[in-house]
Amino acid sequence: MKKEKSIQVNAVLNIIKQCCMILFPLITYPYASRVLGKANLGRVSWSDSIIQYFVLFAQLGIPTYAMREGARIRNKKEKITKLASELFSISFLAMLFSYIILFLLICFVPRMHVEELLLGILSINIIANVLGRDWINSVFEDFFYITVRYIAFQIVALILILFFVKQPTDFSKYAFFLLIANSGGYFANILYTRRYIPYRLTTHLNLKKHLKPITYLFGITLASTIYIKSDIIILGFFRSNGEVGVYTLASNIYTMIKALLNALIAVTIPRISFYLGDNNIKELNKLTYSLKITLYSLVIPAIIGIFMLSKDIITLLGGSSFTEGYISLQILCFALFGAIFAGFYSQVILVPHRMEKNFFFATIISACLNVGLNIFFIPWWGINGAALTTLIAECVVMGICAYYSRPYLGEIQHVKLGPIFIGCFAIFVVCLFIQILISSIFLRIVFSIVFSILCYFLILFIGKNEFALEIHRIIKEKLRIIMK
Repeated sequence: MKKEKSIQVNAVLNIIKQCCMILFPLITYPYASRVLGKANLGRVSWSDSIIQYFVLFAQLGIPTYAMREGARIRNKKEKITKLASELFSISFLAMLFSYIILFLLICFVPRMHVEELLLGILSINIIANVLGRDWINSVFEDFFYITVRYIAFQIVALILILFFVKQPTDFSKYAFFLLIANSGGYFANILYTRRYIPYRLTTHLNLKKHLKPITYLFGITLASTIYIKSDIIILGFFRSNGEVGVYTLASNIYTMIKALLNALIAVTIPRISFYLGDNNIKELNKLTYSLKITLYSLVIPAIIGIFMLSKDIITLLGGSSFTEGYISLQILCFALFGAIFAGFYSQVILVPHRMEKNFFFATIISACLNVGLNIFFIPWWGINGAALTTLIAECVVMGICAYYSRPYLGEIQHVKLGPIFIGCFAIFVVCLFIQILISSIFLRIVFSIVFSILCYFLILFIGKNEFALEIHRIIKEKLRIIMK
């Protein structure tokens, strides 16, 4: 019972963190889009997309690998200290190599040389991610610290943006403040993670053991980022900075909602690895089913809600000059299903069972398909073509990962979808009705969300959906405590 409570607390903490990740751009992006303009915002987005690849190379596949292997041995001090030392040393060498390659590209690639200031500022993300060793906090399920730290740096960055970004030429300041928001916490980790594991560089890298899984997991992360980030990068080559800015808003909304839903997956990964290490299959299957029904109950209505409110959301956050991006958001919202369940099958089933080779195969196919389709669609269809390729790539990854996960799903119950589909139809009707009655964009969004949630969960509760029943039980329990 104690373990289940811990999972629930961790899930709530991670959701709070993801909500802050959503609130931060909800506040800063409309402000930045109006102050900086589409073109300068597009420059920052393009430069950040480039740097993310170097961050990935510096980390290799170590965060995922370390979380999986570390969770299995987290109660064995000597073993986990040795593992952390080896993995940190490998990542440190990769970081040095990343900076060398980045420097050469800035010198010799004209498109990158133009943005050398932005690339230089944002490149601090590389060293921050490596020195931060944030996987250690996840291994020990220290989600309270992760959440508090993240919120603190988001607040600092928000204040700095509102006070110091005042005109279009302040785009470099905006990039630096984004750096603080995203990576400031990793510098705080340098002191904090020592309470668990000290910093040690070693020449004994144990590559025979680590190299193969790290290579596969790095390939997975790189390929995933290619089909997530390649749309913005290819847009930057084929289309205007203004179009990059418009698509970035739609893409950020999609990414924020995906991150919020993925928060539920993230907190289960260390526990699933722990159960596998203990060979506790009963608890493993119980946790997996609980996560599966929760995801179905949240992802499908999220798709319907975003589709119905896409134009209002885009206009509210970016202004009328960004409204053209609503069709891209409508396309992207359907990619949520593929993205979330690709994460479920890969991170909850394949990777903990050390089947990263199959996940690697899925992501490579999707990345190649995504880049090829982006090159073909973007010159013709622009931002909507970019959104369509993301949808295709996410669904392909999900399909392949689901296929390879079949041997481990036999003892997990199937989810009853009837009440979920009926509830989604209610969301469609509610949003349609409110759009007819209310003229204010803000009020339309607020009333649509509130009444959609109420109608949806009422239908799930009547249909005896396990997720809705569990939510009802928790609320009832909390109310009983408050009343006492």
